[in-house]
Amino acid sequence: MRHSSRHEQSVRGAHTRGAATKRKPTARAAQLASDVWGAMVHAVMLRQEHLVATASKFELTMPQAHLLRVLQYGPARTMTSIADSLSCDASNVTGIVDRLETRGLIERGITTHDRRIKTITLTSQGIAVLKELQDGFLKPPESLRALSKRRLTMLHEIFCRTLGWLQESVMLEPQRPSGSSRSARAHLKKAR
Repeated sequence: MRHSSRHEQSVRGAHTRGAATKRKPTARAAQLASDVWGAMVHAVMLRQEHLVATASKFELTMPQAHLLRVLQYGPARTMTSIADSLSCDASNVTGIVDRLETRGLIERGITTHDRRIKTITLTSQGIAVLKELQDGFLKPPESLRALSKRRLTMLHEIFCRTLGWLQESVMLEPQRPSGSSRSARAHLKKAR
C-alpha cells in the first residue's frame, strides 16, 4: 500500500472541504467562474510555445513528450491504453513508440497473460530525460514567480479546492530513475 504525499493529502482535504459547501451559483458567480476557467485555459494555451521549445531541447515532439509523461504513472502500458491516453489511433502510437525505443527512452515487453500483447515502459534513460523535461515544463512563468508567498498560497489553495478532482485522477506514484546521475541531455548527446 502506497503512502499519500503531503500534497496529495492537501489536495484531497481541500477537495473535501469544497464539496461540503456546494451551493447553486448565482448568474454572476457562474459568469465569473466561466471567466476564471477561460483565463486558465488561455494561460495554458499561451504556454504551449514554451512546452514545444522545452520538448525540442530533447529532440522530442509533443506527442513523444506526452507519451513519456503518460508512462511515468504506473506499470507497463499497452499500445491500446497509450492510444487512448494520447487520443489517437494505435497506428500513430506505433511510430511514436518506434522512435522513442530507437533512442533508448522506452522499451517494449510482453504481458504475462498474453504474449501477443505488447507493453511499453520507461527505461532508466527515459526516466532521466522525463525528469529534466518535467522540470522545464513546470518552470513557472516570471509573472507567477513574482507573486508574494501569501498570494501564491491562496492561489494554490483555490486551485487545489476547485481542481482537486483533476489532481486526484493523475496523482499516481511516478517511476523513479535507478542509478545514473548524468544529466539526460548529456546522455542523449553521447547516444548520438
